[in-house]
Amino acid sequence: DNIRNTGGHYFELATLLLSGAEKLGYQPVLAPNQEFDQPEAVDRDWQLVPTFRTRRLVDWSLGVDGKSTTQRGIDGKPIGGTKIQNAWNRVTDYFSRPARRPAAMLGQWSADLASLLKQLQPTASDVLLINTGDDFAMLALAAAMRQVDCPALRIDITFHFAICDANQTNRQSRLKFFGGQVNACVKSLRPHDIHIHATTQSLAGQMRRTDLKQTVTAIPYPTRPSAIRTDAGNPPKAVLAGLPRREKGRTAISDLLASLESPLLKSNRLRLSMHMPEHGWQSMVPPSLHPAYQRAIGGEERGPLEVMTSNLTTDQYHSWLDSADVGIFLYEPQRYGARCSGVLLEMMARGVPVIVPDRCWLADQVRAAGGHRSIGFIYQDRSEIRSLLEQFADRRDELTQRSRKHANVIATRHDPVNTLRVMGLADFIQTKQVA
Repeated sequence: DNIRNTGGHYFELATLLLSGAEKLGYQPVLAPNQEFDQPEAVDRDWQLVPTFRTRRLVDWSLGVDGKSTTQRGIDGKPIGGTKIQNAWNRVTDYFSRPARRPAAMLGQWSADLASLLKQLQPTASDVLLINTGDDFAMLALAAAMRQVDCPALRIDITFHFAICDANQTNRQSRLKFFGGQVNACVKSLRPHDIHIHATTQSLAGQMRRTDLKQTVTAIPYPTRPSAIRTDAGNPPKAVLAGLPRREKGRTAISDLLASLESPLLKSNRLRLSMHMPEHGWQSMVPPSLHPAYQRAIGGEERGPLEVMTSNLTTDQYHSWLDSADVGIFLYEPQRYGARCSGVLLEMMARGVPVIVPDRCWLADQVRAAGGHRSIGFIYQDRSEIRSLLEQFADRRDELTQRSRKHANVIATRHDPVNTLRVMGLADFIQTKQVA
């Protein structure tokens, strides 16, 4: 439902999983939002069925990205709290825009999925995969399946967003309500065969602490196969990949640029490349660098800054990552404690050294590859990044060599076919083909 164009992780994740499924022998069907406007980006051999009229069901999740604070029923109404809590939540729901009220979103999404399934007429040999699901989407899924007369299906739901983070004040109640809500959904979905997956071990651990009765499988987040560079940029290009968002350190970009301006950027020791919105960038760039930024937007080839706008095609985005010599991640560690970063995997699969914050999933990946100064650096505070970039310049060859060697490990582990094998979908189709 979140796929309206080819930008962001939703389209990339869906197409990677479908490409892996096709290699296993499945016939892919992609059901995006009805507003999806780039059908030419979808493989011609796949069936494309724009379906959903609403999106971002995660807004009413019990996780850190949602507004819900108590368990909800299959109709989307609060049921898990005290009478006062439930009444307060109903009032909050009412003051949301009518189209964005939880019951309205759930009803529309479930009706759209039911219509899709009636059109496709799935059999017991087919698989329904909910891409980037959440606890509220499971309510909508349960409501949809009540409207469809079909054989028992295998249904896989992939969770990507954390239930709680380090700053959560009501962790235990959130976990309790989350587990109760998902358990109720699984019970309602019987006799369908439900499989729940998490894109990190940490997220799987959070879900298991909810008294969830369903097994949770931690899966490797799939990434696109990428060629490993054999040359190097001079000066090296540091890339801040992905459009700036709050959880990705948007408010820290200006301070980072200011710290790098005199020692590295103006001295031509480093070139910084950023993915920025076309408007509203002024607050994220120090005034002294506005002229350089504007020249970069104008297409100047070798200035200290390179600026990519928000309208990159998939090919342009990956070509841009191909040009990186080092990746910088300003991510908020509390938001990524249990959440994976597809951009980090894209960098690592290319053999690009990275600079990441400690106390989160990103640091775990660097430690798994050898730790601080192995394939990159782990910082405790963003003020360390300038010094780490200077260290990178001094140790560039050894860091790059280790990163390129480790890239093969990442590419194999996070290949979409391997992701589906871990999910059990390779065994499932083999069983059906034999039968």
